[in-house]
Amino acid sequence: MSDWFDTSIRLQRQMLDAQRKALEAGGHATAAGDALVQAQEATRRAAEANVAAWSAWVRLWGAGPW
Repeated sequence: MSDWFDTSIRLQRQMLDAQRKALEAGGHATAAGDALVQAQEATRRAAEANVAAWSAWVRLWGAGPW
């Protein structure tokens, strides 16, 4: 009887450990996703700044329709 009880407790501990590890992996994935979003936003801002700089340069030299 105690063997069955010990086995069931070990199984429950293994299941809890697996769930804990899955939650940790999910947390790491979320953090990586947040970093990717920040990088994309920085890239977007840099591209907009680049367009503004080139537009100003073209206007300065009167080479465009702006």
